[in-house]
Amino acid sequence: MNEVEEMFVGFPAMLNSDDDPEVWKAAISVLLDEFRFRHQNIEKGTECFLRIGACSHWFRPHQARWTAAGGFAWPTGYLGGKGFMMHGLPEFDWSVIFQLAEGKWRPAAKFSGKRKLIVRVAIPSRTARHKQAAVHTLWQPANQAIFYGFRKLGNGWKCVANSEELVAAARDRRLRPKPGRSKRQ
Repeated sequence: MNEVEEMFVGFPAMLNSDDDPEVWKAAISVLLDEFRFRHQNIEKGTECFLRIGACSHWFRPHQARWTAAGGFAWPTGYLGGKGFMMHGLPEFDWSVIFQLAEGKWRPAAKFSGKRKLIVRVAIPSRTARHKQAAVHTLWQPANQAIFYGFRKLGNGWKCVANSEELVAAARDRRLRPKPGRSKRQ
């Protein structure tokens, strides 16, 4: 059993018939890889957590869109405020906490430790009805929100967009001089 399958063992009981378990596995797999890449050298004494949960109430006024890779519903929610909130957190219907201990992700009852690294992951519910899903993550303590866009392709769910990569690409395009122009025009 691989790492994703070990973590996923308890999830089927919480998912319903409208939730596609394969998008959950794909999202967890991508996020574990992302976590390893971002935090190769974790400071000693830092406790690492993943809080993964389902959200059924996403913010979508006026057809707000994240336009990456063909477009997704804007992946934010209503938690943390009232009324119109473009950057609210998706509110969990339910969630599970995992802690990295001795190189393995294990279920945890709560967050602990003075220095914590927490990744909050909101996966949309009702994914069996759709061919796309936008996953909202919040990387703490930096409070950096990153969206991941998944599409159901012929052979399963694939991550096709990452909001951080798109921001970096846009920044690179702005910093590159246009052909035929010097940097100082």
